[in-house]
Amino acid sequence: MAKKKEDVEILEEKELNEMEDTELDEGSDELSGKEEKELEDELPEKPAKIKEKKERGEIPNASKEDWEEQPLPYWVMVQIAAIAEREKLSKPKLEALIERIKGKFADLNVEAGEAVGIVAAQSIGEPGTQLTLKTKHYAGAAEVSVGSGIQRVEEIVDGRSKSKYPTMTIFLKPPLNNDREKALKFAKKLREVRLKDIADLHEDFANSTVSIELREKDMKEYLLDEKEIISKIKSGIKLEAHQKKNVIELSFRREALIKIRKALLKLFNSRVQGVKGIDKVLIAKEENEFVIKTSGANLKSVLKLEEIDANRTTTNDISEASKVLGIEAGRAMIVEELHKTFKDNRIAIDIRHLMLLADLMTYSGEVKGIVRTGITREKASPFARAAFEETVKHLLDASFKGESEELQGVVENIIVGQPVKVGTGIVELIMSNTGSSKAKK
Repeated sequence: MAKKKEDVEILEEKELNEMEDTELDEGSDELSGKEEKELEDELPEKPAKIKEKKERGEIPNASKEDWEEQPLPYWVMVQIAAIAEREKLSKPKLEALIERIKGKFADLNVEAGEAVGIVAAQSIGEPGTQLTLKTKHYAGAAEVSVGSGIQRVEEIVDGRSKSKYPTMTIFLKPPLNNDREKALKFAKKLREVRLKDIADLHEDFANSTVSIELREKDMKEYLLDEKEIISKIKSGIKLEAHQKKNVIELSFRREALIKIRKALLKLFNSRVQGVKGIDKVLIAKEENEFVIKTSGANLKSVLKLEEIDANRTTTNDISEASKVLGIEAGRAMIVEELHKTFKDNRIAIDIRHLMLLADLMTYSGEVKGIVRTGITREKASPFARAAFEETVKHLLDASFKGESEELQGVVENIIVGQPVKVGTGIVELIMSNTGSSKAKK
């Protein structure tokens, strides 16, 4: 029995409210507070309020069709309403705009049964062969090197725990971001400095003495305080110490030489200033402000510093970013870094293919590469696991565990010679027994 008209309207209103709540929740995760406020200032109210305005006649040029009935996403509908109000569009122009947007949106939709994984793999793999084989390039100067080309793509797709060329872009708060000298001074204090970088060791085991000479030139370059360094040296090794200007003489009598050597090596490798992992720093100007480019990364430690702008500071180390900021940040970085690498090499790839790859790598809650120890290991199908690498091992493991093959994926069906259940293979037609020319699904 058909539903009454009143029941249909109540149901549509309920679905509309659910849609509003869902869309607003999703949008709040993707937008920062500032962006969300700007969007709220620019765009009008929710579809329900837009509907109320139309009923009151406050939007005279609106189409007769309700906005919420359009087959378009929430934010697209709201922006259409904003344009209609701002431009005072007439009814024919508004309807033409809606039809044009609906056409564009329909062209972008994926057909049911489309093998999006295969299409994405082809779209990324084929132009990937054209990537440059340069291992690195320089960001502004020879101080900071970052990975580029096919090596960088492999590094991201493999989900490696450590980036080969980790870098950071550190944004500063005022007044540091407007003063080059202050920014440079702060950057030098970020650079990791070990005692071996600023001191020389002179050993005289015959007289049971060891002297540590501080290099004044390097001390000035790294903006180090001589008294603090000497204090750290004396506290770092338990020996009798005598100071003569920038030389510290250590004496020992009964201690074993191997013990003294181990203590000295540990002392010279100790950090006296800076953030662990940051090897080099460079000041660059971006959009009328000074930023710090680094070779080496330590996002967790840098974000704790008061002088930096934590909302904009970034790193290219995807594994570290996902651990510090969460898996959603890791997913966004995979898309951004892959897109940037291809763009730098003048290769255009639809970002939706990269987003599909990023979703596959991060859906489990951690970054996993497209390797035998990553995504492949977690596939439910024994044939799919065996098709990648270590075929015999996966088949034996599946046999011991008594696993069954459901033949639901692409690889499994190709192995047994069945039509793949994507594209035209997703449709099954059976001839009618009555001899009729009609086919039923």
